[in-house]
Amino acid sequence: MGRRIGAVVAGLFGSVVLIMAVQAVGTWLYPPPPGTDFTDPEAVAALMAQIPLGALLMVEASYAVGSLAGGAIVWLVSPDRATRLAVVLGGLLTLAGFANLAAIPHPLWFGVLSTATYVPCAVLGAAAGARLRAG
Repeated sequence: MGRRIGAVVAGLFGSVVLIMAVQAVGTWLYPPPPGTDFTDPEAVAALMAQIPLGALLMVEASYAVGSLAGGAIVWLVSPDRATRLAVVLGGLLTLAGFANLAAIPHPLWFGVLSTATYVPCAVLGAAAGARLRAG
């Protein structure tokens, strides 16, 4: 049981690190206007209302890449190589995504797409982990 929990925690850590890294690249490619106060909910809402499509797609890519990597990590670390643990990871990432969507206004299409990303990408990542382990 402990190794399974550890596998999910390791996958979650790997996911978050990659999500942050890809989003850092996105922020470099699509910098926010100078002086944006990210502690002010109204300023963040105003920024989200004018954010370029490319910036939103970079955020979505970060979720996909992070979920894929996390799923692979879970599969490689778990003692029984259980894909169900990748589903658990995807579920945890989905819950974090819901919290983000509740805290920051996003376009509807983005909310739908991001919600549908985590679990399938984590499972695909587990399949990739299986191929890495076999090869």
